[in-house]
Amino acid sequence: MRDSRYQVFAADLNFYQEMVSCQAACPVRTDARGYVTAISRGEYERAYLIARETNPFASTCGWVCGAPCEAACRRGRIDEPIAIRALKRFVNDRYGVFMDGAHRADGDTRGGTYSGPAPEIELGNTAVATSRQALRGRSASVSASGRRVAVVGSGPAGLSCAHDLGLLGHEVIVFESTQVAGGMLRLGVPEYRLSRALIDLEIEAVLSLGPRIEFGRALGRDFDLADLRRNFDAVFLGIGTYTSRRLNIEGETLDGVLRAVDFLINVNLGGYNLDLGRNVLVIGGGNVAMDVARTAARLGRPAQSGGDLDTAIDAARSAQRLGATEEVHCLVVEARNEMLADPIEMAEAEEEGIQIHNHAAPVRFIGQGGQLRGVVTMDVERAFDESGRFNPQLVPGSERIWQCDGAIVSIGQTGDLSWVREEDGLEVTPRGSLAVDADTLETSSPGIFAGGDIAFGPRLIINAVADGQTAARSIHTYLGGTRPRLARSGFFSPIPAYRRSQMGPQKGYLERRRMEPPTIPIDRRVGVSLVEESYDPSTAHEQASRCLVCSVSPIFDGSLCIMCSGCVDVCPFDCLKLVPVREIDGDDTVRTVLERYARVGGSASAMLYDPTLCIRCGLCAERCPTGAVQMEAFRFTEELESSPGEPWPGTPSPEPVGPQPVAPNT
Repeated sequence: MRDSRYQVFAADLNFYQEMVSCQAACPVRTDARGYVTAISRGEYERAYLIARETNPFASTCGWVCGAPCEAACRRGRIDEPIAIRALKRFVNDRYGVFMDGAHRADGDTRGGTYSGPAPEIELGNTAVATSRQALRGRSASVSASGRRVAVVGSGPAGLSCAHDLGLLGHEVIVFESTQVAGGMLRLGVPEYRLSRALIDLEIEAVLSLGPRIEFGRALGRDFDLADLRRNFDAVFLGIGTYTSRRLNIEGETLDGVLRAVDFLINVNLGGYNLDLGRNVLVIGGGNVAMDVARTAARLGRPAQSGGDLDTAIDAARSAQRLGATEEVHCLVVEARNEMLADPIEMAEAEEEGIQIHNHAAPVRFIGQGGQLRGVVTMDVERAFDESGRFNPQLVPGSERIWQCDGAIVSIGQTGDLSWVREEDGLEVTPRGSLAVDADTLETSSPGIFAGGDIAFGPRLIINAVADGQTAARSIHTYLGGTRPRLARSGFFSPIPAYRRSQMGPQKGYLERRRMEPPTIPIDRRVGVSLVEESYDPSTAHEQASRCLVCSVSPIFDGSLCIMCSGCVDVCPFDCLKLVPVREIDGDDTVRTVLERYARVGGSASAMLYDPTLCIRCGLCAERCPTGAVQMEAFRFTEELESSPGEPWPGTPSPEPVGPQPVAPNT
């Protein structure tokens, strides 16, 4: 007979950290809940400080982050997630690098009232080991350490690593193979999505901490890994992936067949006079392909496109913006719901006239006199086999010719590791990336660390930032001859007379719907003009007040409970249930408690709480006649500790202290 008892568990530190799902999903642990709540209260400067505390590229991420925090947002289970990225941009536009902490030139403070640094307890609900505050605290004892670190690559991974190492007091030299810094932020992201002035300012903020960049210095051309070993105490490799993958089909070497990354680099470095022809086909169905097509059309003529990776969407949108085409067609191997492109990116591309065609696979390029004239495709019955592997099944006899003057292939990127020599001791994975320890990012060669795309393949910008921070933390402890250890603590603070539905701008928070940021009209989307605009203060307040504030939870004191079930009755989402102890079961902690009650005897009851359903309205605490239920705010700290008795070699995983049960009011 099936056990019908309730399966429960006792909440611990891990649980409460993961309950703040936006922060738990962020690779750099940015406290989105903290800055969204601050915006809802009009505390714009404080909101910016929270957003910037763990991310040196906070302003950049306000424009182009893939926003894993929004995908995890619990509000999305009710209707739609909080517009976290747009709200971050709202405060960054007012207090980010454009403003350098000052008000706008016109004197408009945009309604913000907060001034000065926030008290430690007010910096959101976290103080993680990679926050600026934590790094500065550690640097007090190692200022001007005398240790030199080489960072190869000035993309978000390399510059984030340099940023943190600079705060920690180490001398950092960044080697960049081109004449501009920023990596794929500058070379791969179209300017209509990300202002070049913004990139420059964020890079300047990193360099102000002490790191310096040497331009035109390429690994494998101007120096090798052995040179870096001789001149530096540690090395971080963040060189990115700038080689486009090939289709490996007939005719791919014809004139007129371009690579998406090469195309974007050309455009982003000022190559606006590319002659793409009247019809351009972009092969790929990711975000980069859409950008390529849109950019090409804006600069001159029409385009046609298609495919499957992020590079593909940028490619299509960029081609469209070049103005070289009268039409844009995206040919995509997968079905619409299988595409890797963000639905918003697809919708914006279609708004600008790009037509997306699914289940179309290129099989050969055709040309005349060495010049591309068209692409032959076949229909795809399905893109993935029964095991979920990408293995397109083509429909016999379904060949179709797409006439075009140019084609941009955008099916992914890989790194160039031709500089790796056997004596370097670096392990290269079968997929062409550098093998690294998952926890420390140290390679198979001691003292050499790697992160970003060269270690993990193309990912979100925020993942690259996180890799840089992880590497900096590991390098810092490596230079000290110790290994990192992460100590965690959690705290609860009571919130007297909490009632969410009566909290000023929070009133009616469940009825408010998500609103996307405004965009400029289609007919004005030319050249490199930015498409997306920022919220006005009124909309920002409204959107921020939709947040459920997941760091607040009802805390129960069983010694005061009279089992009246008032909290159960008033709960609008049935989060609470009062049941006999005999009806519950769970892990070892729960069973230990149950055994204790069994020895005492009697008819004990238990209050079960499902926090995944809770909207933090506070009605349960308000209804309780004895004060057995109180709304309390959770926060935690993570501190990096060094363990002198545990040497670095072997790169063991950082061991958290815990997980520890978190007691209220500690």
